[in-house]
Amino acid sequence: MNKEQPLVSVVLLSYNRPRSLTAALDSIIAQTYGALEVIVVDNRSAASGEIAELVHRRYRGVRLVRNGGNQGYTGGMNGGLAEATGDYIHFTVDDVLLESDCIEQLVNHAEAHPFEGMLAGIIMNEDRRTICCAGGDFSLSPIYRRAHVGAGEEDTGQFSQPFEVSCLDGAMIFSRRQFMRSLGGFREEFFMYSDSIELSARVLKAGGRITIVPGARVYVSDLPHGYTREGISFHKMKNLYAMYLLHARWRVLPEFFLRYGVLVPLRSMLGNRKMVWPLVKAWGWFLSKTPSLLRERSRAALDGARGSGADGGRAGATKCRTPTGQVQG
Repeated sequence: MNKEQPLVSVVLLSYNRPRSLTAALDSIIAQTYGALEVIVVDNRSAASGEIAELVHRRYRGVRLVRNGGNQGYTGGMNGGLAEATGDYIHFTVDDVLLESDCIEQLVNHAEAHPFEGMLAGIIMNEDRRTICCAGGDFSLSPIYRRAHVGAGEEDTGQFSQPFEVSCLDGAMIFSRRQFMRSLGGFREEFFMYSDSIELSARVLKAGGRITIVPGARVYVSDLPHGYTREGISFHKMKNLYAMYLLHARWRVLPEFFLRYGVLVPLRSMLGNRKMVWPLVKAWGWFLSKTPSLLRERSRAALDGARGSGADGGRAGATKCRTPTGQVQG
């Protein structure tokens, strides 16, 4: 390890996929950047014993954190953040392969452009030709909008220079460790879905920037995760409600909740009765959390969060990019 290089803690979240974990770890071990601390956080599953044996036998320098249960994406990543000691932290998951110079590209940009915020690169589909996303933008208007920059496009080099976005995908997040800790990490009650969007909203409110470094690339596969459609719908709905109550403008909330709390779910239930219970659970969860969410929103307002952030500026308007990565509209 080169002592002059800043240490990067790589937190790799694992759940029930030992074969893909092996490929992901191999891509991390093969990084051209040498000053790495690798932490595998394993959410308990039927394969946890096999995963523990694999890490201890094949990856002796890798630290394994074994959760007693499935803590979801947010709890797992926060567990890794608590264990990390690096100057920087890089969050990834077990179905993502890093290109060999991915972390070197991110560190070089961070060191050349001191920042408070988050970095990521280009997330490619496993066919290695098409883009999954190059970050994204979101809008907490009465109609929720989220755009994935470059999604589905052939990779023709259209993203050649770093550019700013308003949100990242959870498959690839790089930041200063202390900055991430100052934000409190991920919101654990989200479990999964919208977690990286909500984190992005807090980064923007804190005056931070979110930048895509095109030279840093990863490849992602769409592997099964074992969650039911109903379970996914529950987390998507409750998290969207909570995110709006925390970060959206007051004036958009009535129309938003009428649309996404009543009309959209009713249409879903008419087509699939199995969606009734996820909606009931989502509303029950949200109503139980409403007092604490409102207190948190009030505290943030009293603290005078720097910048307009997601409540009135960058996250409040959806942006789109031309093939050259320039912002329009």
